[in-house]
Amino acid sequence: MSALLELRQVKMRFGGLYAVNDLSFQIQPGELLGLIGPNGAGKTTVFNVITGVYTPTEGSVSLNGEVISKMKPYQITERGIARTFQNIRLFGALSVLENVMIGAFARHRTALAGALMRSPAVVLEDASLREQSMRLLSTFDLLSVAHARSRDLPYGLQRRLEIARALATQPKLLLLDEPAAGMNPQESEELMHLIRRLRDEMGQTVLLIEHDMKVVMGICERVLVMDYGVLIAQGAPEVIRKDPKVIEAYLGEPV
Repeated sequence: MSALLELRQVKMRFGGLYAVNDLSFQIQPGELLGLIGPNGAGKTTVFNVITGVYTPTEGSVSLNGEVISKMKPYQITERGIARTFQNIRLFGALSVLENVMIGAFARHRTALAGALMRSPAVVLEDASLREQSMRLLSTFDLLSVAHARSRDLPYGLQRRLEIARALATQPKLLLLDEPAAGMNPQESEELMHLIRRLRDEMGQTVLLIEHDMKVVMGICERVLVMDYGVLIAQGAPEVIRKDPKVIEAYLGEPV
């Protein structure tokens, strides 16, 4: 099976500092992959390189065999990569439904002239996008708050909404940046079930950064470990939790 995403010898340098140094890995379709490491290891920089926020200093990023490492973020979104952020970035004044529909509009196909004139094709497409967004809200148990302002939601529901908005772009690959950050144990458990459902029921490929080792070890089939911008280990959770280099650099003791 050919890789969905491939990083080849990626380096990201800021001045004299390598935030990512000679990083190579692949993600297979349908995989649920974790990326862990101490603060400052370069994890979010990897996400920024994959999504076009940064152009790598060296190396390449490919999606389905197409090099995307010099594309703009919107072009990469169009090709099928979506992400959430470590700090929630919802449109606070807009409703829950409107936030998801903004994600869905990434797949809007009607030309500008038709949109301005509200042609029949535009009306039909808008109705389709709304229906798609409502289905996502149902999947994420957010239907009851569809018309509430997103800033008024409890923190855990805001996290869910951000994932739903990313999924509305119909990605091939979903990047989750610390989705369990700030959640209580019950919310984290519910998040684990949700991410499993995305993969098992919807076939979604997921790469997640997470510090909550219960989440990582509980749902990921393979884990990558970074330290100081370098990949120091990769493998199944049961292998990673016992790896001496990982224990020394990050875990402190076997998980």
